[in-house]
Amino acid sequence: PTQEFNNYGENNNNYNNYNSNIDTSYENTADLSSLLTPDKKIVTFVGTSKNGTSFLVNNVAEILSLNNVNTAILDLTKNRNAYYIYTKNEEMLRNKANECIKKLKDGVADGIEIHKNLTVYTSAFDVEEIENVEPIIQTLLTKHNMVLLDCDFDTPMEYFQKTQEIYLVQTFDVLTIQPLTAFLRELKSRNVLDQNKLRVVLNKALKLRGVNDKTIIGGM
Repeated sequence: PTQEFNNYGENNNNYNNYNSNIDTSYENTADLSSLLTPDKKIVTFVGTSKNGTSFLVNNVAEILSLNNVNTAILDLTKNRNAYYIYTKNEEMLRNKANECIKKLKDGVADGIEIHKNLTVYTSAFDVEEIENVEPIIQTLLTKHNMVLLDCDFDTPMEYFQKTQEIYLVQTFDVLTIQPLTAFLRELKSRNVLDQNKLRVVLNKALKLRGVNDKTIIGGM
């Protein structure tokens, strides 16, 4: 996905279509779609634990921000990976992080500013606050052009309905396919899954007999 995201600044028009044909089960979608102008995008990354999902999100965000794309990371993982990476064990940053999700819900985008074009929103404690999907996404879109959602299988389903693309992060470990496919089935059963949004990232390079990228993707 690096090349696709790296071209984002030059090809904003490629990302103009917010999927209006989705079977929506949530309110206020129209208000959100009005914020998704051609220069704005919401992207979700999700995968089994230890597949490198957060690593991928962090590096894509860094590439985008260095290419002058105003980028935000919203940490929606149960392990809160971004909290421990970006607060750097500094009390001031921890205090700011622990308020930023609540502020997003209240309409204030005040995350951890990594540098000019990269801001991270995470918290170790505001588990219930992330359920406020609509106001959180709306607030992020008022300040940032690219919003990267770092998700896991416990992330509220509505985030996957709101996003424009869902990147499924997988390795060549066939044992991790089942949890991901079960998650996709749950999305489908709740009328959240739009297969046009799905992209697959094989976050590993291996040469194996009998197992290749087609085998892994086919299993998913």
